[in-house]
Amino acid sequence: MIVITISASILALGLAYGLSKLAKSDEGKLSEPHTNLLTIGVQIICGDCCGDAESPLKTYLDRNGMCAKCGGRSYILASTRIVYTQQMIDASLSRREPATQQRSEVPTKLYVVRSRAASA
Repeated sequence: MIVITISASILALGLAYGLSKLAKSDEGKLSEPHTNLLTIGVQIICGDCCGDAESPLKTYLDRNGMCAKCGGRSYILASTRIVYTQQMIDASLSRREPATQQRSEVPTKLYVVRSRAASA
């Protein structure tokens, strides 16, 4: 009697497992085919292939998150470079401001020149 109960339990568990797998495989099927994923270009400045010029070369990310030109993973977003450039300009201007303030403090003498009308 115990053998029949154990056999029936194992058979019931196997049947339940098989039915659950069958039900999951039907859920994975779509009623409509997949559409192409919309991708947009993300401009980056790659540390491996940007060059040494004052204005670095920009490239794009590929689908795997790597540089489209060289496949490198060392990059920054090109949009963040403007923040860095603005900080450099501000620092440069702040270094120049004390020199311009000294020039504006130099006393100047103004002379008033009046013209007289000639009478005939």
